[in-house]
Amino acid sequence: MLTKSRTIVGLSALAFAQAAYAQEAPEAGLEEIVVTAQKREQNLQQVPVSVTALSADAIINKGITQFENLAQVAPGLTITQGTQRTGNSINVRGIGTSVFSIGVEPAVSVVVDDVPILNQGQAFATLTDIERIEVLRGPQGTLFGKNASAGVVNIVTRAPTEELSGRIAASATTDEEYRVEAGISGPLGQNVGFRINGFYSDFRGYVKNLATGNYLGADESWGIRGKLVADLSDAVKITISAEHSETEGNSTPRTVRTFPAGGTVFGASIATNFAGVRVGPDNYVLNQNYDGIAKGQSTNVSGRISIDLGSVDLISVTSFQKWGLDTQDDTDQINLPVFGVPTGLVQTSPYDTKYFTQELRLVSTAPGPFQYILGAFYADGKTDRSFDRGPSGPLLARWVADSGTQTLAAFAQGTYDLAETTHLDAGIRYNHEKIDVSFLRLNPAAVPPANNAACLSTCTGNASDDAVTGKISLRQDVADRVMVYASFATGYKGQGYDVSSGFTPFRAANPVKAETSRAYEIGLKSRFLDNKVQFNITGFWTDYNNFQSQSAVVQPDGSIQFQIDNVGKLRSRGIEFELQTKPTRALSFDVSGTFLDAKVTEFPFANCYTGQTAGQGCFDIDGAGPSTAQAQNLAGKRLSNAPRFMFTASTMYDIFMESMPFDAFVTLDYRYQTSVNFDLFQNPLYVEKAFGVLNSSIGIRQRDDAYRITLFANNLFDKNFASNLGGLIGGPATAVNQVLSRNSRRYFGIRANYNF
Repeated sequence: MLTKSRTIVGLSALAFAQAAYAQEAPEAGLEEIVVTAQKREQNLQQVPVSVTALSADAIINKGITQFENLAQVAPGLTITQGTQRTGNSINVRGIGTSVFSIGVEPAVSVVVDDVPILNQGQAFATLTDIERIEVLRGPQGTLFGKNASAGVVNIVTRAPTEELSGRIAASATTDEEYRVEAGISGPLGQNVGFRINGFYSDFRGYVKNLATGNYLGADESWGIRGKLVADLSDAVKITISAEHSETEGNSTPRTVRTFPAGGTVFGASIATNFAGVRVGPDNYVLNQNYDGIAKGQSTNVSGRISIDLGSVDLISVTSFQKWGLDTQDDTDQINLPVFGVPTGLVQTSPYDTKYFTQELRLVSTAPGPFQYILGAFYADGKTDRSFDRGPSGPLLARWVADSGTQTLAAFAQGTYDLAETTHLDAGIRYNHEKIDVSFLRLNPAAVPPANNAACLSTCTGNASDDAVTGKISLRQDVADRVMVYASFATGYKGQGYDVSSGFTPFRAANPVKAETSRAYEIGLKSRFLDNKVQFNITGFWTDYNNFQSQSAVVQPDGSIQFQIDNVGKLRSRGIEFELQTKPTRALSFDVSGTFLDAKVTEFPFANCYTGQTAGQGCFDIDGAGPSTAQAQNLAGKRLSNAPRFMFTASTMYDIFMESMPFDAFVTLDYRYQTSVNFDLFQNPLYVEKAFGVLNSSIGIRQRDDAYRITLFANNLFDKNFASNLGGLIGGPATAVNQVLSRNSRRYFGIRANYNF
């Protein structure tokens, strides 16, 4: 039940916590927060971790219904949006993984109810019945594993309640999204509890396709989740969770931002294709043959057993997940024949992922100066993908592939009180991983593009790697409610296979090297003025080696193929701060920001961007002239989608109406970021300018929160911004494509919640 909305919202949106849940607070002060940032309960202000946490109430107030909404409220987090969710990238402090390959893991791990997901695309789903969401920044591999080299997004769903309760929520928006949720929870006998929640959502889409009359970005989805908790004895507790969801929609829309006069796409003049299309940054109209398909299914089952052994708890978490996504996209983006085919080029690419995990942990519970966690982890995952792009022309590609990974790990972390005010935290993790790949090309060898003669018989590869990562931190309580800390951590993201249309036996025999990092942090956490103000600040410096990056390469025959390379070295450094205040019972105000300097420090032979000249830094590698191999030195250049400054501010004001059975409230949430380049290779055409977005709401709620009605506005001042920029396939070098998210447009809505 949502029983603490008056005091939670001001703190929850920007609090630094791994897993925050509120205790009773003074009427005019901030709450005390208990966190599990190191997989044990600790006071927030004593944890040497930089995290943003959102409570259940904040998630509702801020209208967070999709994973990508987190970029609006979590400083230091950005999302680079692809044409389908499998191409999306989650970035923390400028570091993420934006690749198409099924054989490369993300740098930011997403964990749901103590279970990591395998494919980054799985994260981009509907968020429903969520207890809290935490964004941990910096390497977190000691406790969370090998694909947490840049950070972790931890999602915790709600648990069963001791008393019978339920909830119903419904919303509607002016851009035609209709959504309903319902759930019930309570006891099943003396020692058993249950929770069941379901949702249905139908969204029209937000970019008009003139050729079909439909909107792209449309999505219809539903899902159901159940939890069962049983106390088998005073010492043994089990939790079983199961969920299934399905979604059916069309392509993530790409619209044309710039296009030169007289330009062509695959040789076809498209002046008439732009009739009714206003090319530019605010272009929400396209004209293409096909709307595309995005149809997915997800099934997850997990079990958690906790056994109290006296001075230590034994915890077992077992999970199995199955996820699939069938996608079809109009590759050429025009409503004209291409290569003599009336329907143009269509790209079909279904995914199928299966993943099993098992973790065992021993967590000390006895009082004393030394506390510890010992653990072991096993995972086995496989992703299958087929690809068909055609039916003809230089982009023809047909293949099937699968990529597998097996992981064994052991980890330990401990905390020792050196003195009453001095504390040492240290942890270590050993990771052993095996990966494999299988690739078979199906199109004829005589048909371009390049590499089409490779792997006409199945190409296979396998590799293994061992890594040790760790973390150490020193905390000092310098005054009552004031703590400073310093920490050092190492990160690791495993090697991977570059599975794409350019796959060759060489790629099968030479996986992309593992990515490693070394992170340094210093921080201060403080509370003062009678618990009404909290100020936390963190300085960080992280060096990355062999960063895994994808780029588009023009082949000699004019075709474009994507390949993954190891960038030599990167550096991400900066300052994060958060200020939270609750000066009165009615008012809360939070400010948070990140100053980020994320750059390449060593990449001497990077690809030149299309059209780059010698005056712009492109040089001959072999000295044989500009028509041969060329490169540029990227040292000192900023990383893609890594703004120098990100800022959020939020406020909530409660209007207490003693003569009425309800109170009113007003909220404002603002987010600002400076300009970014979406191209690692620094194409100046792919720069998005700075922008700021304001969301707001006004509503009423019954004092015990039995009901709540909210009117809300998204992007109140209609500030347009792109979630990704890139080239137009088959078009001129100066043509620019853009991915515009739904949140880049203004819309209004109403949301109603009823709890019993």
